Formats: sequence, C-alpha cells, structure tokens
Amino acid sequence: MSAVFGVGVAGVWLPGSLFLGTFILEDPSCVAAGIFAAEGHIHFFTATLACTLGIWIGDIGLYLIGWLTTRGLLRWGWAQRRMKGLSKSSWRRAFDDHGAKILFMSRFLPGTRVPSYLAAGAIGWPLWRFAAVLGLAVVIWTPLLVFAAMVSGKVVLDWMAAWGAYAWFAVPVALFVAWCVLRVVSNLFSWRGRRLLVSRFRRITRWEYWPPIFVFPPVVLDQLRLALLHRTPLVFSACNRGIPFGGLFGESKGDILDLFAKADRDGVFVANYVRLPSTAPIEERLTTVRTFLAAGRCVLKPDQGERGAGVVVVKDEATAEQWLRACPYDAIAQEFIAGAEFGVAWCRNPETGRGEIHSVAHKVLPEVIGDGTATIEDLILRGERTVAMAKFHLRAQAGRLADVPAKDERVPLGDLGTHARGATFYDARGLITPELHAAFEQFLDNVDGVDFGRFDVRAPDPEALREGRCIAVLEFNGVTGEAAHVYQPGYPWYRGVGDMIAHLRRAARIGAHNRKNGHAPATFAQLWQVITTALRRPKFDMEPGGTNAVSRALASDRSEA
Repeated sequence: MSAVFGVGVAGVWLPGSLFLGTFILEDPSCVAAGIFAAEGHIHFFTATLACTLGIWIGDIGLYLIGWLTTRGLLRWGWAQRRMKGLSKSSWRRAFDDHGAKILFMSRFLPGTRVPSYLAAGAIGWPLWRFAAVLGLAVVIWTPLLVFAAMVSGKVVLDWMAAWGAYAWFAVPVALFVAWCVLRVVSNLFSWRGRRLLVSRFRRITRWEYWPPIFVFPPVVLDQLRLALLHRTPLVFSACNRGIPFGGLFGESKGDILDLFAKADRDGVFVANYVRLPSTAPIEERLTTVRTFLAAGRCVLKPDQGERGAGVVVVKDEATAEQWLRACPYDAIAQEFIAGAEFGVAWCRNPETGRGEIHSVAHKVLPEVIGDGTATIEDLILRGERTVAMAKFHLRAQAGRLADVPAKDERVPLGDLGTHARGATFYDARGLITPELHAAFEQFLDNVDGVDFGRFDVRAPDPEALREGRCIAVLEFNGVTGEAAHVYQPGYPWYRGVGDMIAHLRRAARIGAHNRKNGHAPATFAQLWQVITTALRRPKFDMEPGGTNAVSRALASDRSEA
C-alpha cells in the first residue's frame, strides 16, 4: 500500500494538494500530478485518483452554482458575469436533444466546460444524470491527461538532469513544457479546438492584436528624444489647452463636448447629449433618457472611461433604469446616430492656425451572417475576422451560442467601434478631401483650446464623410487618440509604427508651441496622481439586459437603415 499511496507526510499532503488544486486549475493540477509521478514522488494510480475525484466534485459544484445563481440563492459576481445574458430556452432545447453528448464532449473541449456546466444547473437538468455523464467522462479524460503529462515530463526531466547543478530548475520547466504541449494536443482533437488554435496563432502573428508593450517602444523612444530636444519631459501633454493634460488620462467626456458650439446638422455637429450627475435622483435622470428613447434608442456612457468601457445602446426604459442604477459615476445620455463610424485624426498647425486631417479610419462593427444550420458559436469560429477575437466574442455571446440564425440573417456581435471589442479598422485616408477639411474647419473655427486629437464620428455613409456633410461627433479623444488607420488588417508593422511616431510628433510640436505661449505641460507628479487615481477607481463595464438586448437594438437599426 505504501508503494501506491506514498509514505510519511507526502502520502497525505501530495494527493490532498492535487485534489484541492483541481478546484482552482484542473488541467495544470493534472500536469503536476504527471510530473510528480514521473519523478517517483507519487504513484500514478494515486495521482490519477486524486485528480479524478477533485475534477468530478468540482464539476458538480459548477452545476450547483448555476442552479443557485439563477434562483437568486447565490450572488457571486464570478458566476453572474459568466451567466449574464444566458438564454435558458436555447440551452434547454440543446440539452433536451443532446444533453449527455454536450456534457460528455465538453470534458474534452477546453473552453466549453464552465458555460455548459453552469447552463445545466441553470435549466435544472437532472443532477443524477449530470453526475453520471461527467463521472464517465472524467474517468476517461483524467488518466489520459495525467499519463501524457508523466510521459512528456519524464523526457524533459531526463534532459534537464544532464545539466547537473541546474537540476532544481527541472520541475518548473517540465511543468511548463508539458502544460503547453497538452494544451495544444488537446485542442487538436476537435474542430473547435483547432479553430481556437487558429485564433491564438493570428493574435500572435498579426501585430494589430499585440499588447502595447510590444508595439510602442519605438514610439516611446522617439518621444524621449523629443523631450530632450524641447527640454520638457511631457511636452506632448500641452497639445490641448482646454483639456487637462491634453487628454492623456481620466478626462471628462462631458467637459470636452462642452467645448464645441452647437452647429448646423448639415455639416459637422455634436450629437445631442445631456450630462447625468450621479447625485441627481434616478427619476430625474430617467426623464432625461426618455426624451432620447422617444426616437428609438439612446447611448449611455460613463463620463470617464477608455476603450468603450461601460458604453451601451439601450432601446427601452427598463434597460436604461437598470444601467443608471448600476453606474456609480456621472454619466452622459446621447442620441443614437445611425450610419457608418469613422475615426478622424485632426490637428491645428501651430504656425498657420489652420486645421489638418492626417488620418481617417473606417470602423466596421463585428457581425456574423447565418446560413440556417450553423450556431452562432460555429459562425464566430468560422469567421475570418471574428475567429481572431473568438475568446472575447464567445464570452460576450455566452447566452446565445447555441442559437441558429436564419439564412442570410445578420447577427451583430458588438455595438462599439472599438478595436479591443472586435471592430475592424480600415484605412480610409482616401476619404480626405477639401470638402472634409472645410467642414471641420467651419466646425472648429471658434473653438479655443482644442488643437490635437481624434474625433469619433458617424456619417450616413463614406460618401457623406467625403463630402463633409451630416457628420455627427460622438466623442473627442485628445493625445491618446491614435491614428486608427494603422490597425487595418495587413498594414505593415514598420509603417504603422512610423505613422504613430509622425502622429505624436505633431502633438509634441503643438505642445512645444503652446508651452512657449504660457500653457504648462503636465509634470511627472501630476501624471502619477492621475494614473493612481484612475487605477483605484472601480471599473464599470455593465451591459444591461445582457448582450442580446444591445445586439437586438443594433440589428433593428441595421434593418431600418
């Protein structure tokens, strides 16, 4: 028995640790079990048994979380976020037809387990049947995973042993290598898994998806050069005299929109908006929102925020009230403008005082088109663009992944022209015309304090933008408003970085001019205070009514357009 269960303390704590570890990260726990078995610290049977029991009990726990959450008996943010927008009717139909098959296969398809188990509990699928199906799947899956980790781990450990003094490094390296290999191999066994590997590959090989730390170093180095040249570290932060720190961080959207005068709607104009102080009574704020809802829909957004956080499109009073009650900050209600969305990068030449448009990006919202047989999940994974953002879209659409859109039905996956939320940006600098320049020049003629940034606008169509007519300003982003055309699919990295450098050189040039005229740039102390304040600010990114409510509003708008 000691050969099987181990001796001494290790015979108790090691199996117990593996058992408890599966409640947190089950696959890495199985990999660790295989590595320990390869080193002889625990018998393969004991390691497998500990992991099998832990995974099975953990799966039943997820079922119970889903059951309790939908009945209001458990209020856990983690579960509520993952069940937001869950379509119980869709899941019930799927489980009535293929419940056992869905649960059994989910054990072998990473990424499908949590939503499937929560859904099974939410719809009240029989617990005994759930436990039996998952028990069979776990008994098959766990020994295979632990054995594969043991075999691959032993190869790495033998190789690392040759390094002598560095042998202490063997276990973590073996764990990491075995985990990576198993993650890839397990995905290869299913079409879904292979498409998720395609998603990961595209995000690695296409720089438009890279984290800023891998994209912006050349831009930062150029800004350091300009700081030395102008003898001012944050010279670019003086590029907008009427916006704190040039719009670098934490600025008020309402304060910025207040800078622009009311204009004729035949040219460039600000979409109607009303500021909603968080201190105002809820009924007073709802009365304001009702005036916008009379036209069909309304945009609600926190007064401060980046990358579309918290911004929603609502079409009914109940959804608006839910959002207003949840938002703890000052907000803005804005009229919904239909049409095509663009990002227009603009700056004022400090020598001539005239405006210049140097970038236009056409922002296309993500969507899938039904074929009458494929589910929304399959359509997302098939899509040339949507597969790259599959992780985000699958999470956002979790409540309706099993829905089957009709043939040629357009299903929107988002409502914001934000690249981080799946929008595709196209280089539309060909739309820059003298008419477009003249329209913005007229709009900004008497605006003081705005010299550099990007306008997020909507126009009826690209031709309307080209002609400078009916252009609605939704927001203005200061120095952090990028020249978004660089994110066009296939745009070379070196050209994108070069365009970003040229874009921010304009900000530094304007900032240096404003500094000479008495406008002080931000100091490092001020910048640090703004950043720390923003980081301490609790995030708000709620989609009231679930993703379906927002997407239906967009679908309705597109059918009317």
